[in-house]
Amino acid sequence: MFLPYRHISLKVLAPWLGALAVGAVLVISVVQWMGYTSARELSQVAVDRLKLYHGTLHSALEKHRYLPFVLSRDEDIRELLTAGDGRAGLAVSVNRSLSATNQKAESDVLYVLNRQGTTLAASNWLEDRSFVGHNYAFRPYYKDAIEGRESGFFAVGATTGVPGFFMSHAVPDDTKGARGVIVVKVDLRPLQQQWHDGGEHVIVTDQNGVIFLSSRDEWRYRSLSLIDRDAMQRIRSERQFAGADLAPLALKRLKVFGEEVFEIDGQRFLVQKGPGGKPGWKILYLAPFSYITERQHTVFLIGSVLLFLCLTGGLFIRERRQKLFSAQRAREADRIEAINEMLRVEVEERKRTETRLLKIQSDLVQTGKLAALGQMSAAIAHEINQPMAAIRTFTASARVLLNKGKREQLGESLAEISSLTERMAKITGELKTFARKAPVELQEVDLRVALSKAIQLMQAVCEQDGVVIDFEDTGPETQVKGDVVRLEQVFVNLLRNAADALRLASEKKIKVILAGDEKYALVRIEDSGPGIDISNMDQLFDPFFTTKEVGEGMGLGLSISYGIVQDLGGDIRVENMKDGGACFIVKFPLVAYAERSFACSA
Repeated sequence: MFLPYRHISLKVLAPWLGALAVGAVLVISVVQWMGYTSARELSQVAVDRLKLYHGTLHSALEKHRYLPFVLSRDEDIRELLTAGDGRAGLAVSVNRSLSATNQKAESDVLYVLNRQGTTLAASNWLEDRSFVGHNYAFRPYYKDAIEGRESGFFAVGATTGVPGFFMSHAVPDDTKGARGVIVVKVDLRPLQQQWHDGGEHVIVTDQNGVIFLSSRDEWRYRSLSLIDRDAMQRIRSERQFAGADLAPLALKRLKVFGEEVFEIDGQRFLVQKGPGGKPGWKILYLAPFSYITERQHTVFLIGSVLLFLCLTGGLFIRERRQKLFSAQRAREADRIEAINEMLRVEVEERKRTETRLLKIQSDLVQTGKLAALGQMSAAIAHEINQPMAAIRTFTASARVLLNKGKREQLGESLAEISSLTERMAKITGELKTFARKAPVELQEVDLRVALSKAIQLMQAVCEQDGVVIDFEDTGPETQVKGDVVRLEQVFVNLLRNAADALRLASEKKIKVILAGDEKYALVRIEDSGPGIDISNMDQLFDPFFTTKEVGEGMGLGLSISYGIVQDLGGDIRVENMKDGGACFIVKFPLVAYAERSFACSA
């Protein structure tokens, strides 16, 4: 489904990596948000559970609070405390009464201490571990009660080894302050068992941080922190925990998602604390942190799956689009190949057509020359007839002089005849050169020579039509790359065109200017005619376009001239002059400038 690795460029891979990074950040953010949300929810649950367990603890303790007070008003107990051990029958009666009351109240043990802290009567008087006869003056509940204070004290029983909560009340004596102390022991093990069976994590600590109630047995009689020496000595002296070492838990206190967290033996718990109902006590509810992590893991898993599905879907769509694009490109390639084949055929046809057109153009150039020769034939015949007539005259004169023996004068006649034949040879030579179909071979030529020959060739025609050619040579360098015959053809066509434009003009004048600068040679052919209609400017060099009457021209002269100038690397343009008349401007790059440009580019 996916593209091969070697076909995946960094440019293609970058958006997907960016999307993956954004998706990963989004998933992590949602996981963090779920952590905070779950912590708040768990904290609220912990607060509610803490209130519940605080209530059960308070209920378990307070439901027996009345017993010491009520029993302190019992006359038999008061009398026993007054008589002491002297009345055995009274002690048995009190023991039986305490046993019945203890059973009814569902307390653990009820017993009576005298002023010295010795037990005179107890509800467990018949058991092997009876409290009767034992002295508990070292217990804080005795000390507090004998001094007139109500007391509550948790400790491990010094006689039975059974932990419990001891509540005491003094038996008042109007003369001596207190006759003794009534004590009730409440067994809190069933409460702990309820917590344990409920799968909860609840602990209760005293003022020293010792855990004396816990739903987990391994935490009981451990401390949340190290107990200082004075507190430890006091605990030992009161024999509160029956010699337990009270070692601190392997506890780390953390702050996670803004909540207090305990890490105990590698397990984390979110903690909520509250007063334990007695001075210095604290009750702690520990909610397993796994609730939060499990929800985070669930969200992470769901987010990762969704991210994977999105990326997979995106890659699938991309692959699908790539396939469609590849198919489209294949169709385009086939279409382009077909078009290329058509173009190749068309190019070959165009090349053949171009070859034919070049041949036709060459033939048209020659035809144009012959047409020009035809137009010039009358004037040239006139020019030749004049020297022919003069030759006949001089020949007749030479015979006469020869017969008369005047040889000196005969030489003059022969010289004149020779001059006239040279003139005729020059005219016919120019015609032969102009009419010849010369091969195209560019070489260094003098533009001035080609222009002069063209003017000389057109001079007779123009004189016959009354047109004056004024040649102004400003004397610039005129060496250009070209072909003399073709350059002559261009200038003859332009002069012929200018002469035709002057047929109806009052002033028939053609001005030819040869100028230039360090880069170009410039030929301007100006006429004094009516100029060129602005609407015909764009078509002037088009083949077969002419403004002459039907039969007077084929519209090829300027088109052929334009093609010749372009082939020779020059430029030709036309414009109307301000004072009237048209001006053709032909420009060719000088040989020296072309060579300098080539050297610079090389």
